[in-house]
Amino acid sequence: MNRITQTTRLDHVEHILGSGTGTLDFAIDGENTYHTLDGDEDVDWNVKDVQSIENADEDRFLIFPEKEYFICEIDIESGVVRCWCKESDS
Repeated sequence: MNRITQTTRLDHVEHILGSGTGTLDFAIDGENTYHTLDGDEDVDWNVKDVQSIENADEDRFLIFPEKEYFICEIDIESGVVRCWCKESDS
């Protein structure tokens, strides 16, 4: 598991594993471990272009992108997380 400790942008996010406590785990294509953001319940995160959410009523849930991958920007100082899908290049 890779802890996110500085502002970063993650490309090729296959899915996001979230929890009610504010922890977000980002699965990156081609990597075997999650990139983990230890947030809190009040973390400001917004995920757009969602295809589906599994276990939405549970403490741990999976968020899948509408397209192949999410792009996620994480600002550690402000606590803001934004994810979206890239538009097609065609």
